[in-house]
Amino acid sequence: MNPDELARLEEERNFLLDSLRDVERERSAGDIDDEDYATLKSGYTQRAADVLKAIEAGQSTLNRRAPKSRAKAIVVSFAIVAFACLAGWLVATQSGQRLPGQTSTGGIENSTASLLSQARAINFSDPQQAIELYNDVVKLDPDNVEALTYRSWLIALIARDAADDIKIVALAAATQGLERAIQVDPKYPDAHCFLGIVRFRLAADAVGAKEQLDICAASNPPAEVMGFVSSIIEEVNAALAG
Repeated sequence: MNPDELARLEEERNFLLDSLRDVERERSAGDIDDEDYATLKSGYTQRAADVLKAIEAGQSTLNRRAPKSRAKAIVVSFAIVAFACLAGWLVATQSGQRLPGQTSTGGIENSTASLLSQARAINFSDPQQAIELYNDVVKLDPDNVEALTYRSWLIALIARDAADDIKIVALAAATQGLERAIQVDPKYPDAHCFLGIVRFRLAADAVGAKEQLDICAASNPPAEVMGFVSSIIEEVNAALAG
């Protein structure tokens, strides 16, 4: 796949996510009935998942063919846009609201350390804002493994109680982001921990989950992460035993 084809897929992905936002808005306004809403949403969601997979495959192809520095720049630029679009759509879908367009950092110093500190403080109280902050970190430092990991994890958390069609898109996005974090730093335990949970909770893949959770447990993750990973490991082992 060449960069032009990847750009075309990116445009299609943006169109599909915009269309999903519009469908939610039109339903809230009473402009479409439930049957049309279900048909449109299902079609757009499935196509968005297919396009995401194609983008991921295209990024891998470019990474193999292009010089390392050029390939990295291409992949990073697509990844930043992809996560910004996906996070916005997922939060809007779950909250039933269209998202504001203001910048995430305001007048606060735009440094990586400052942005990460802000994001950590609101990871679970305001996931939309936290994801935007992590996106800002990745723009400044494309290989920041913490930002890559936690924005993917928050996307998965946003979608955990969503309908199955939303989970399809969230699974593709979160998996792609966590695998990139592992590629950047294979020794960062949090990415393995969260990828294991995502595989088990969103993909029902106990075998794939166990592989990552075993790496997680052996990598001395933070106590707060290991605290909830332990129960997931028990569930995965029970699923494999049964």
